[in-house]
Amino acid sequence: MSEQGQSGEVHYVAEPILEIDGQIAPKKLIEDILQISIEESLHLPAMFTLIIQNAYFPGSDQDKPWQHESLFAIGKFIRVGFASSITQAFEFSERKKGYLLEGEITAMESHFTSGSQAPIIIRGYDVSHRLHRGRYNRSFQNMKDSDIVKKIAEEVGIQIGTIDDTGGPHGYGDINGANGYVFQKNQTNMQFLRERAAHNGFELYVQDGKLNFRQPKVDESLQLKWLKELHSFRVRVTSAEQVTGVEVRGWDYSRKQPIVETANAEKVLTETGRGIGSQTSTSFKGQPPTPKMIVVDQPVFTIKEAETMSHALCDELGGEFVQADARAEGNPKIRPGKVVELQGAELQGMGKYNGKYYVTETRHLFHERYYTTEFSVRGLRGGNLLSILSTQSHLHPGQTPLVGIVTDNQDPKGWGRVRVKFPTLTEEHASYWARVVGMGAGPGRGFDCLPEVNDEVLVAFEHGDIHRPYVIGGVWNGTDAPPENVINSVVGGLVCLRTFKTRAGHTLKFDDKNQTIEIKTGIGLPKITMNGLTGEINIEGIVKLNGSVYSSPSSSPSNSLNTAPNIPPSTAQNPPANT
Repeated sequence: MSEQGQSGEVHYVAEPILEIDGQIAPKKLIEDILQISIEESLHLPAMFTLIIQNAYFPGSDQDKPWQHESLFAIGKFIRVGFASSITQAFEFSERKKGYLLEGEITAMESHFTSGSQAPIIIRGYDVSHRLHRGRYNRSFQNMKDSDIVKKIAEEVGIQIGTIDDTGGPHGYGDINGANGYVFQKNQTNMQFLRERAAHNGFELYVQDGKLNFRQPKVDESLQLKWLKELHSFRVRVTSAEQVTGVEVRGWDYSRKQPIVETANAEKVLTETGRGIGSQTSTSFKGQPPTPKMIVVDQPVFTIKEAETMSHALCDELGGEFVQADARAEGNPKIRPGKVVELQGAELQGMGKYNGKYYVTETRHLFHERYYTTEFSVRGLRGGNLLSILSTQSHLHPGQTPLVGIVTDNQDPKGWGRVRVKFPTLTEEHASYWARVVGMGAGPGRGFDCLPEVNDEVLVAFEHGDIHRPYVIGGVWNGTDAPPENVINSVVGGLVCLRTFKTRAGHTLKFDDKNQTIEIKTGIGLPKITMNGLTGEINIEGIVKLNGSVYSSPSSSPSNSLNTAPNIPPSTAQNPPANT
């Protein structure tokens, strides 16, 4: 059936097309369909709902099975879409082109009333729903994020679509000599992959049964004529959260340097006469004249990671500038990832709102034999990274330990406190005086070892208050190495050498492998070695007992000394027979 308007344009009449486990649905089932709803999104699993009429007479049909019952079961594969009964509608002329969703049945409902109908409701999702099932704790080592996506897709049996290479992996080359370490922390696969997508500035979605992990881009443009194919259009522009740039800060402990990367220009796929969001951030009087967003609670290993994150977040903020909702004639070509271009909008008083809109969500509704398509514009990635930064257990600086660099260790109160700066927050301001945790600290006792200026330390905070800092320990890094090489201190997985060494080089060593304890000064002498295997104490250097010289390096560089109490120097090497 077709209709022809006054302008001579041909309108199609849509009819549902449905496959169940690869078999075309019977004609009777198609006739019994009351409603079809298909919702697609770049950010959520696509969902379908079928409402099928079911004649039912209370009291007489309670034992009569539903006539289509054998066709449906949880887990069955479904393909659903729309075809046209006229050939002029090219987008419907081939049956395959009309399919909108490939998914699986996940729920079935019946609605019994006192009336003569008990509709059957069939619900399901595209195959990405498999990524929402179960939570996992596991690591991925020496793998790019794009490789991780492929691995997980294979695990759950989802076909691969477009997978853009993410580069990397990033790291310090310290996992069995390989770079890259990513941990899935008690997350569903979907939560985990969306997190990886957000950090790379990628989209993650399933379309036509295939998983896509890619940079945002325009697949196809579709022109819609205002008041002909497009009947309702609601658009909003907002300066909320718009900034001139996004700065991501981190700490590179391989170089003992802060990581700072800034993105100053957003990349958006929606283009209107209203410009871009960052331009509106300077429209208000007051300070700062150029507001900037600073991200300090997303640790990064490298400059490249910080650069990617800053651009991803900048794009997301910019994508929030224009939002739109519309209703059009039913059209299966309107899909997430497509651009809708308004035609004739400038002639209908829409002014600067005409342009190209990047579709992120759609709803195809077939009801009472009438087919409409609603679509939404919600930014490049629907705020995925914004969600990670704002809705997950968001910790403010002070509520989590921070890396600190000591700037001052001369406590005017003499309480052993230090001041530090936090390079992941700012390099211009120092903390309040921080108490230093000391082993065995107490009145006039304890292990007194203040950190030096420019040492890297880990700082925690009392009740999460940044004004109450505590230095809980110093840490080594790629610039400040430990006093001993791990090759010497670890043997067969056992720590055999423990060392305490001062800035001047004074050293105390405990060697479990050789059963020795060694004490020496920064210049090497004197040096005392106690051997637990032989019971000897070896001394290198000048030895004085009770003010008298016992030996010197020139005459005897190494001497064994009997340490029995109250023995004068003259008899130390030849004790009396009765001792």
